Amino acid sequence: MNDRKRTIIFIVLSVLAIFLVNREKQKNSFLEFERQYVNWLIDTKKQKKETSSITLLALDNSEDSVLQDWPPSPLDFAVILNNLKQYNPSLIAIEPSLSFSNSPDGLVETLRTTCLNFNKGSLLFSAVCQMDQSVDSTKDKGKKFFDVLKNINGNTNSIPEFTKTSSLPNQRFAAMGIPIAFTNIELTQKKPERNQYKFPLIAKVGDEIVPSFVLKAIMLETNTSPDQVIVNLGENIILTENKKIPIDAGGHVEIYPALQKELPKEKINLLTTPSNELGKKSKSALSNKIIFIGNNNNKRNIAFRDNEFISNAEFMALAISTIQSGLFINELSQTNEFIIWIIIIILGILIINTKPSKALSRIGLLIIIYLSFNMILFQSNGQWVSPIIPLTFFIIMTVISLVFGEKKEA
Repeated sequence: MNDRKRTIIFIVLSVLAIFLVNREKQKNSFLEFERQYVNWLIDTKKQKKETSSITLLALDNSEDSVLQDWPPSPLDFAVILNNLKQYNPSLIAIEPSLSFSNSPDGLVETLRTTCLNFNKGSLLFSAVCQMDQSVDSTKDKGKKFFDVLKNINGNTNSIPEFTKTSSLPNQRFAAMGIPIAFTNIELTQKKPERNQYKFPLIAKVGDEIVPSFVLKAIMLETNTSPDQVIVNLGENIILTENKKIPIDAGGHVEIYPALQKELPKEKINLLTTPSNELGKKSKSALSNKIIFIGNNNNKRNIAFRDNEFISNAEFMALAISTIQSGLFINELSQTNEFIIWIIIIILGILIINTKPSKALSRIGLLIIIYLSFNMILFQSNGQWVSPIIPLTFFIIMTVISLVFGEKKEA
């Protein structure tokens, strides 16, 4: 077979491979493989990072929990806040929505009185939102409690959207001016995210853009007002000159998985121990800037870094830790990825038109070069490229060289 026919076969098979692989990627067929590949890149990364300063205080209904009720009562949260005040955290962020629909007014008032001992900017409460096409978002009274971000650049069509708040803090807290942000948007995704390590930093309600619980926590930590936030969709969110958060077109940040082992996680039982009896590790955990109080029972249906299912609270804590550390990772743009494919195809054409003995060694060299390029790219700016399509190119090169190259050599 002559060089021209080999080239045509290689190009046709490569184009077909791109089509088939992309179709399967839309079905999340390669999600686990890509996850392991990114974890491998993370393990090769030696870049120094800023130290994150967040501790997850986990609430659960296990047998050894100090909580008498589940879900926790207003009195439980009042005691928790009182115990935390002595450690003087910059921010206490509470993930469970403090609605307390069935609690006596006296207990709710006790918690409200406790909250008055804190500055407004040192507490953050949560809300759960919902996407319901039958509801007009402009009539949802709950949205008035959220900050509105005005400086938005880019197409907002990909931003997660909600039309109503399904769970808000009790009106006594909402009236105090304590910041509120959403932790979850139910039923918002028409199809599952291909990269499930992402968390939305913004959402759309009507024509307005509001920050999520994670972004609002960072805004409070950095003392950034809503008017100072600049959102460049598909690029970054700028809080200060030194704090820029890379985001995709929908305003999602990608979690840095390796921080899972470093995240200080303590059970709420820790607060029952007198401070003078706490160990060095526990004292360090409680001295972090952000204390994140989260429900550790609500597990996400994805396996994380250590193949364990993690709670939604831990996922958000890791998002905050990622932003604090400045360890951002994101997938290379489709345009740049396409350029890489073209380069590999051109090199592949040159390789398959040589003798098999040379072709196979050159394919091996090209694989090493490709992996080295990926490592350098990831080390330099945290970007990664899916290896699935290049891997199919290498397989096609090998098959053509073995099947058709022998005839040429003969």
